[in-house]
Amino acid sequence: MGAITLVMPCYNRAHGLPALLQAYEQQETEALFEIIAVDDASTDSTYQFLTSYQPKNFILRVEHMEKNSGQGMARNRVIPQVQSPLMMFVGDDMFPAPGLVQGHLAAHRTMPEAGIAILGRVEWPADLPCNTLMAHIDGIGAQQFSYHYLQNGHEYDFRHFYTCNISLKTAFIQALDHWFDPDFSLYGFEDVELGYRLVQRGMRILYQRPMLMRHYHYYNVWTFAERQRKSGIMANVLTRKHIRLTYKFRAQYLRVLNLLRQTRVLLRPFPSAKLDWIEQVALYLASFYEWKPNVLLDRLYLGMLDYFYYDGFIRGYFGDSLLTHRMRAAHASRYLLPTLKWYLKQAEQLGIPVPDAIRFDWLSKLAKQH
Repeated sequence: MGAITLVMPCYNRAHGLPALLQAYEQQETEALFEIIAVDDASTDSTYQFLTSYQPKNFILRVEHMEKNSGQGMARNRVIPQVQSPLMMFVGDDMFPAPGLVQGHLAAHRTMPEAGIAILGRVEWPADLPCNTLMAHIDGIGAQQFSYHYLQNGHEYDFRHFYTCNISLKTAFIQALDHWFDPDFSLYGFEDVELGYRLVQRGMRILYQRPMLMRHYHYYNVWTFAERQRKSGIMANVLTRKHIRLTYKFRAQYLRVLNLLRQTRVLLRPFPSAKLDWIEQVALYLASFYEWKPNVLLDRLYLGMLDYFYYDGFIRGYFGDSLLTHRMRAAHASRYLLPTLKWYLKQAEQLGIPVPDAIRFDWLSKLAKQH
């Protein structure tokens, strides 16, 4: 048993685990720490590598899931097994800076209260190419993490229970009757939901900026837009489980109500093919600037990623129905088309190049039709 146990789900990471575990070997701490790596039924050699690895400076325990069940279920498997006084959640694509473990241990020594959780920082590594989308989602957009806006030493709410670099007292979390909820079957809000229940029992999340993880995960606008859509779907799961949280999502519900009032648009929705097409146009436009920053790009990303999140929210709220398609079409007409029109007009005025295949005139015509 170590002073702290790091719980790390792993899935198809055989290529990155050698370097990751070496980063843990280089931790600048004299305290003994433990990593429990849970192989989530990987289809590569992740499990074989983990079971063959012989650590020098930490304890490594390996668990294996017979069926791929997601990070939450992998964590649930080992949470009751942890015997260290502190537990930390980390990711298999998160590389620790040398002082990470020692930083978490020191923070808990100075803040020994049972409900204190220590949140560390996450940033893109210097040797991972960082495109304009990645800079945005961890910057002004904050669609992935809110570190751009966090201040060292301040306390933050349950929405910041980021299970990639956060530690808490083991007895505090083990006292819950259940941990990560399996109803969150897609990406998003699984950790937020657990954070909410922990806060109800007295958890306080304190941000300590020096505790650094470097995130080796490449995104482009196509992959992150789909992540946003899944997150919107899962937001419905969260609010149905915790009705008191509806006030935190009032913007989502207000948008749905406003769309329902637009009967003209609902009666004349885009055909499915046209709705898919306008989304592809938006993604193609944004992807054109993956490595070409400009002064309009943050606003374009904000509008687009906001649209895909709400599109998921509408899908999750209305389910599989004709009304769902009508609402999605009204939403694209009300929010996505104006964003594209605004961008193309401003880009023309500022001399910012746009893809030859995208024309302002037919977007304007389509917007007037709907």
